Amino acid sequence: MVTSVGRVNGDHWADRLATDCPALLIHGTRSDTLTEAHAKELVSRRPHTSLAQLPTGHTAAPDGFAAMVSAFLDSLKG
Repeated sequence: MVTSVGRVNGDHWADRLATDCPALLIHGTRSDTLTEAHAKELVSRRPHTSLAQLPTGHTAAPDGFAAMVSAFLDSLKG
């Protein structure tokens, strides 16, 4: 158990920054897993990454989720 927790909470920056393909980070503003500061840091450090925020926790997909994903995908069409 301790090993798996360590892997989840470890330093994953190399993996996160290994690609620069377009990405959308949808952050639940009430998440107890990902802080707003961490989400903004990821977006600032990783090229071609957009941040969208929803007033929810870490795993819920409230109204607006599908619209955010659709808008992001539409933006990739050029």
